[in-house]
Amino acid sequence: MGERTPWGHHQRWHELLDAVCIEEGHDDNMALANDLSAVSGNRSGEAFEAALKNLRNWRNGTHLPQRRNFILLTKALHVDSHEGLKKHWTHLYAEARRDAKREPAHSRAVPSMRALPAATMLATIAVPMMIVGAGLVFIMGFEVSAQDGASADVEYRKAVSLKVGESIVVHGARGKCGEEPPVWEKVLPMLPELEIGHWSEGNIGTRYSRKCGGPTPARGIVLNATRSGQAEVTLFGDPVKIEVD
Repeated sequence: MGERTPWGHHQRWHELLDAVCIEEGHDDNMALANDLSAVSGNRSGEAFEAALKNLRNWRNGTHLPQRRNFILLTKALHVDSHEGLKKHWTHLYAEARRDAKREPAHSRAVPSMRALPAATMLATIAVPMMIVGAGLVFIMGFEVSAQDGASADVEYRKAVSLKVGESIVVHGARGKCGEEPPVWEKVLPMLPELEIGHWSEGNIGTRYSRKCGGPTPARGIVLNATRSGQAEVTLFGDPVKIEVD
């Protein structure tokens, strides 16, 4: 199957991704989202919904996955089993990352909201608001990079209550106003150790900042509950009370 496919004529990573998805039988993202959740080790409903959302954005080129998600995607799509694919797949992804880093900060999705007409801005914000209203919480259990939507979707939660096996975004790490948030490798050492769970990288979304005068990019900090108990921690100067049943 894969060995007969001329992968080389795809010159943009998201186009190659879409072609590989179709080659693997994923015309839609339902089964692939399930596979991606499985290889990440998180089969929760929240992780599945987050995977659906991210796959849509990755396939249409709206956003690029973080490196860990790229590795998980490579496994879920069996890239290694397709002759001649792995090298081109990795090369185009590296090019896309370089291009993304060269983009001026003001041209990225969140800051550009300031330049949108009011009607367009309201229409853009309405979609994530309706999704939240329907009861779907997009939490990345498999370290995501869903830079999706411009609402302040990375929230600080003063108190959380969840069951063992569940995950939830409790805070967000941001950089300078309007700029990309710090990488996860820099965020993790700043987080306290937990006996009732562990931290993982969440979506890159937006968080309202009084200092910045509005939404600014933030990296979600996800709490993954692993055992019953209580804890009180401080994240970036903010108190968080955690209860796990």
